[in-house]
Amino acid sequence: MGLNQVLNIVLAILIEGTSIYFAIHALMSKRDSKSALAWVVFCMLPIIGPITYLMFGINRFRDKAKETYHPTKLHDDSQPTFRPECSASQPYCLIGQSVTSKELHSCDEIQLLENGEACFDAMLEDISKAANRVFLSTYIFQGDYTGEKFIQFLSAAKERGVDIRIIIDGLASIAYPPSVLRKLRKSGLRYELFNPLRLFPPSLHINMRNHRKILIVDGKIAYTGGQNISDRHRIDLQHNPKCARDLHFRLTGKIVDDLERAFLTDWNHCTPEDDQVYFTPSNLNRSESDVWTRLILDGPNENLDQLNEVLNGIVAVAQKRVWIMTPYFLPFPELVGALQSALHRGVDVKIFLPERTNIHLAHYAAQHNLKQILAKNLPVYLQPAPFVHTKAILIDDRYGLVGSANLDPRSLRLNFELGVEVFSTEFANRLENYFQQQLAESTQLVKTELTNKPFPIRLRNAAAWLFSPYL
Repeated sequence: MGLNQVLNIVLAILIEGTSIYFAIHALMSKRDSKSALAWVVFCMLPIIGPITYLMFGINRFRDKAKETYHPTKLHDDSQPTFRPECSASQPYCLIGQSVTSKELHSCDEIQLLENGEACFDAMLEDISKAANRVFLSTYIFQGDYTGEKFIQFLSAAKERGVDIRIIIDGLASIAYPPSVLRKLRKSGLRYELFNPLRLFPPSLHINMRNHRKILIVDGKIAYTGGQNISDRHRIDLQHNPKCARDLHFRLTGKIVDDLERAFLTDWNHCTPEDDQVYFTPSNLNRSESDVWTRLILDGPNENLDQLNEVLNGIVAVAQKRVWIMTPYFLPFPELVGALQSALHRGVDVKIFLPERTNIHLAHYAAQHNLKQILAKNLPVYLQPAPFVHTKAILIDDRYGLVGSANLDPRSLRLNFELGVEVFSTEFANRLENYFQQQLAESTQLVKTELTNKPFPIRLRNAAAWLFSPYL
């Protein structure tokens, strides 16, 4: 036997051994039997199977997040919280407590701010009055008219001696031009990039993105929701073809401490260990409050699946209605099952989606997935352009869930997100009015609209759906 033959045999054994090794890895690590079977079969394809599994099949996100996301030195020296009398909100208020081990915190006031016209004006006014500190965390911060306006107001606050700290997601900072970073540096505003992409040392992961939106002013006012710092959220701006309607929320009360603590935790993640900061609460937990809230942090670290678990639990106890508005809808099977169960109990289930999303691949995948949603008789309502980016959930007459997360695997598994539970009849009424306004403009989707599409379109949608865990 010649040397070439020996080398060929060794190479064949290595290739086959590699395929078997990764097939066993898929069999032992996948939680879903269908996924496991598909990967086992695919791994047996020589070379291409193991390489593809290495790239897309191994879930490194949670381990990587735990390895890289380890902020320190934060503590809370506030008085111990208490469980308010929330008999009217049970069992809703107990689900989040069980999932997160966090009690409810009071909220003095919560305002709904629709689109950039209302949101940005309110933010800038509060920044103009800041006396101590302004903390801003956003996924997108573009160097357009809106971005420059924020820089102007933040720079003026800095000149007054206000402590300015800004967190921008490292991928979004380069993926959504015009970039604002040069203008921030020129203005002397202190900012950090969350998990920035770099070659040395290598850090090129496109997951573990910070999708949270937080603005804290003097520890007394907080903003959160779905709006980025961008002209895209200005509906009245002329020549703005990519504009997006959205909701944001202005909050005061003890919930502000929770949001500030979340910001500083992310800040400490972004900064060197010798430059990290402490957290000092600024608000009291008022027992007489009419509005109670709970901040739920979600991410590919120890907070994985918290929002998804809370949502599944809340839908399971809904008695009157479950209204969901989200720009991207690729739900996990557990949520679809919970929605179908609620529908069978006579609960009014409505799912509000944009007629077309701003991400083509996600739109194609959702179109394929919606056939399964409609097959379970779940009502879907399509909102016409401009694109609706709102993330809001209304359960019965007293519960709302708002924040930054979409209902897709990227938000609920790969990104750092947040949600705020709001227990308030008055807030639920205002959220209901917003849903009703959107319903008046929407049309209900019927299954034939999807099944009657040309075969190449349906094939494209099905192929896009295969990548839904990463969209």
